[in-house]
Amino acid sequence: MDVFMSLKSKNSRQQDSKNVLPDLIIPTLALIFTIYYLTTITEAPWIAQASAIVVGSILILLIVIFFAKTFFMVRKEKEVVSFTNLNLDKTTTIKRLILLILTLCFTVFLEILGFTLSAIIFLFFAIILLSSLKNWKNALIISLSCSLMGYFIFIYIFNTQFPRGVFENFIERIQDGK
Repeated sequence: MDVFMSLKSKNSRQQDSKNVLPDLIIPTLALIFTIYYLTTITEAPWIAQASAIVVGSILILLIVIFFAKTFFMVRKEKEVVSFTNLNLDKTTTIKRLILLILTLCFTVFLEILGFTLSAIIFLFFAIILLSSLKNWKNALIISLSCSLMGYFIFIYIFNTQFPRGVFENFIERIQDGK
């Protein structure tokens, strides 16, 4: 009887706990991509290597902290990692699929539009998707500012070789005085 009560209370705690399995997907993919990227930049200029190592190290550190926090929360039974109680409601699933399509479109249009314009468009629609259309002004401000900061830091300061598009070519012509 005690074993049955113990199993019942454990199942009850698992149902009350937040399932963090979906929260582990993006950090895991980011960790894999970062390790891959750091192992393939040996032919890049030293400044690109240095910036990649700094950014990659910070990302890996944050992912390790996140995994450690998740591990301790699961150990305390405040969170669970489980396939059985995933929240697969229709709205969330559709949003996830649209976000996946947006990401794929971003990678396709990156070569065509360049980094900055592709990032502006992707971030704008991703923010709208994840919040609401009512926040379009905030989404526009955030997508513009993040993309322009990304351009300034990675392309202008670090001279990273991101795909160049209309915006990058326009800025380059202004700098050259043409």
